[in-house]
Amino acid sequence: MSHIPSIAVSTGLIGAGALAWTMAGRPLLANPDLNVPLNPLGINRSPYGEVIAMAMQGPIDTYFNAAMFGGAPPHDHGNEPQTKPSSPSATPPAPKPSLWTRVDAFVSSLNKVAETRTNRTPASTALKRHLRRQAEDKLRFAYQLDPAHYANYNALHFFLTEPEIGTRPELTPTAAKLAEDTIQYCLKQDHDPRPALTAAAAATNILHLMFSDAQSDQPKYTTAQMRQCLGLLDQCLARYNLISQEWDQSNHWELLSPQRIDECADHLSFIGKIRDAAEQTIIRLEQKQRLPQAAN
Repeated sequence: MSHIPSIAVSTGLIGAGALAWTMAGRPLLANPDLNVPLNPLGINRSPYGEVIAMAMQGPIDTYFNAAMFGGAPPHDHGNEPQTKPSSPSATPPAPKPSLWTRVDAFVSSLNKVAETRTNRTPASTALKRHLRRQAEDKLRFAYQLDPAHYANYNALHFFLTEPEIGTRPELTPTAAKLAEDTIQYCLKQDHDPRPALTAAAAATNILHLMFSDAQSDQPKYTTAQMRQCLGLLDQCLARYNLISQEWDQSNHWELLSPQRIDECADHLSFIGKIRDAAEQTIIRLEQKQRLPQAAN
């Protein structure tokens, strides 16, 4: 019985502390300046995050294809062509597959079933929007894991700027800030040439936003600012070439698969074409601005 008062006092102190913590924490939660992305176990922007970001491309593609194209059609077992079994004397019997081969085939079949639509009714507009929202949320999460991932960044930028695709259409400044943040992060990575390609892609996206703004009645961006962004794009490409040459000397390229190497070559070629087209666009805009001045 002597322990009851001490237990009551301890309980009261704990309750008072919890109440004080709740009242003191409420203003902190309401402060928008203290909102930071969650980073459990420090996985965001870590080597583990890069691996998970790559692994998420499969689920993202599944949700996106289901949202845009309705997913795979239901499989009709009743309409399968019937094949006549061959005579045992004509061909030798096939060897019985091993246990691990059958397990692998079973797991593969489960993956296909998970992505196959069983409802013959086309997906509704609400369902397609929900699936697009799922793909967009996964893209945002994958971007936080690895902002330097080329495909995930460009897909997220596409979701933000295309009202027919994204579920949260963003204003041009928000999409531009995403590109600027990506460039700043990627240019700090000096151990791998691939982030420089992502930074270059982000620079092309900023140029595209500037060109779209140039069609408005009161453009916000000047051709000088466009030239500055074009110079930033050239800086990103030069950084890629520099680190790529270092990888040639250290044989780091041999650590990547041929598919990844081909992707880098394709991205570099594509960005180079966009860069040249952007320069020609800036030249035409500069010439267009000179015409009124020459007439005066």
